[in-house]
Amino acid sequence: MKSRWIIIMLGAALAVAAIVFFVSRRNMNAEDQYTLYIGGYGKAAVKCVFNAKSMEYIISQDFKARNPSYLLTANSPNRVYGVSESGSRSGVWGYMDSSLEESLGEVKDGGADACYLTFFDNHLLTAGYGRGCIGVYPLDTAGKILPASQIVNFPSVGGVSRLHMVKVLTAPQTGNNYLLVTDKGCDRIYSFQITETEKGLRLKQCDSAFFSVPKGYGPRHMEFSKNGKYMYLLCETSGMILVYSVTEKDGNIILHQIQEAVSDKKKAGASADIHLSPDGKFLYSSNRRGKDGIAIFRTEEDGTLTRIAYQVTLQWPRSFAISPDGDFMFVCCQKYKAVQIFRIDKSSGFLSNTGKMMMFPDLEPSCILAINN
Repeated sequence: MKSRWIIIMLGAALAVAAIVFFVSRRNMNAEDQYTLYIGGYGKAAVKCVFNAKSMEYIISQDFKARNPSYLLTANSPNRVYGVSESGSRSGVWGYMDSSLEESLGEVKDGGADACYLTFFDNHLLTAGYGRGCIGVYPLDTAGKILPASQIVNFPSVGGVSRLHMVKVLTAPQTGNNYLLVTDKGCDRIYSFQITETEKGLRLKQCDSAFFSVPKGYGPRHMEFSKNGKYMYLLCETSGMILVYSVTEKDGNIILHQIQEAVSDKKKAGASADIHLSPDGKFLYSSNRRGKDGIAIFRTEEDGTLTRIAYQVTLQWPRSFAISPDGDFMFVCCQKYKAVQIFRIDKSSGFLSNTGKMMMFPDLEPSCILAINN
């Protein structure tokens, strides 16, 4: 009888130890994992789980859409929204981020061919590349996409209007919200006040209306410093980064250029994406077509940039994402149909190639989001 109780107690102890082991391992794995959302040119965007220790990944979900070239996640539970660059069939779509793939609807944009979208105050705002327009799409309480509540069209002045990015800036002094818009075709940056009316969110163009960049520069993507005092503008066709001080006066955003830095020394005319490290100490920009790779800059206290390195990548690096902890960079190499994985040295800002990549034979990746599990 005594031996039987000893066996039972040993079994119970082993069971408890096993539970503790698996719970601790699950927690450890959760800390070591990132959720990646990858969009591009193909028939579906994908959700992946990447393990930073094993350097392995699994595709956990597909989001069916035509050419889902740009994505975002919003709200809780997470929702996934994206644009479809598909000519006359282009539009905005959404899914609940679950294994059920519950659709949040799709709204056509009349051939605007939106290439970028952002989320603000339960609205989606899109940059129309094909027709030079901003679309404002409200969401209902369940996150479903409603028809556009406002469309802002832009004139073709000195070129064909090609909007490439819409980005919200909250002014640090007043808390006022503004939308800045890059027009690659007309070499302009537009600015709007974001206002609340009885009919919901509305965009009102600032008195300053727009800022011009040098002709032929092709402003594409922008990034704001963590304190909101500086803006970094990557110009696609010139391969330059324009650095601006950002101030606010009488309901207007004022941009004053303080530096011009070289992103693409080859001047291949296809610079693509720009991001700050999570701590704001380093700035990265991608360049295609020439010496494909990532330019690396150190940010100085006065907002200016010092170029410190260049990391070669696979073919056609377009969008890239930095993990929230700043440990990894995931680079969409569009023409190679792969996402290349780099480790980031957070003290120097340099990148090192892990030799690992994620392959997508049916998708040319053009957008990636990286989220900690």
